[in-house]
Amino acid sequence: MKSNEKITALIAARMGSSRFPGKTLEDLHGMPMLSQLIERIKASNYVNDLVVATTDLNQDKDIEEWCKQNEIGCYRGSADDVLGRLTSAAKYFNCSTVVEVLGDNPLVHCELIDSCLIKYFSGDYDYVATLTDEYPKVDISLKRFPIGVRVQVMSLETLKKCSKLTSEERHREHATSFIAENPKIFKTSFIEAKGKFELCNRPELTFAVNEKKNLNLVREIFSICYKNNKNFTLNDIINAFDDNPHLKVDMGNS
Repeated sequence: MKSNEKITALIAARMGSSRFPGKTLEDLHGMPMLSQLIERIKASNYVNDLVVATTDLNQDKDIEEWCKQNEIGCYRGSADDVLGRLTSAAKYFNCSTVVEVLGDNPLVHCELIDSCLIKYFSGDYDYVATLTDEYPKVDISLKRFPIGVRVQVMSLETLKKCSKLTSEERHREHATSFIAENPKIFKTSFIEAKGKFELCNRPELTFAVNEKKNLNLVREIFSICYKNNKNFTLNDIINAFDDNPHLKVDMGNS
């Protein structure tokens, strides 16, 4: 890891959601969901800055205000062009290396972030991510994490290049899909759910907060795990899920 490298966690978050409006600031174990996610990101050994990239829609003033109150960097941009929003946010805050996390993924853990960063710098990659079923074109035999704990690492230059090369609506909305689909243009690699993450080879599970039932599940996981370790791991999450059959009632593969 370069000592002078500025590594910024860039959280894409918004209040608008057709399935679950306002989810970003919903209560999760005594604080807003966004705050819980930020605390877990801050435990990284390498991330040294943090920015929330939200939309310029009126409803996202609440996120901007929350960021101001908590001294978190905030950038507001297009609601539909997420790629453009992230690229502009990274430029504005002069990010050299970006760790992109979704605001509705509160169970992302610093261990995943650090593993991605170590691989990213060791292999001179353009893009490294945790492998989930969100990458259907990747070798099907590789071991995948649940939906909702995805970490993506890339440089500002990679974001700029991606933004320049694609104008297709689906690539603008799903910001890194163009990178993942073009390994001949971008040098990419993935962290598999194996080794120390072997327990997390559970692609059938969903921990992303897309609906209220997903938040209910995540609240239950926090209530079980948080008392033993405030920075509980992905393995802790899987063990809690498997040891408490009632949690399957709240599981929604959305």
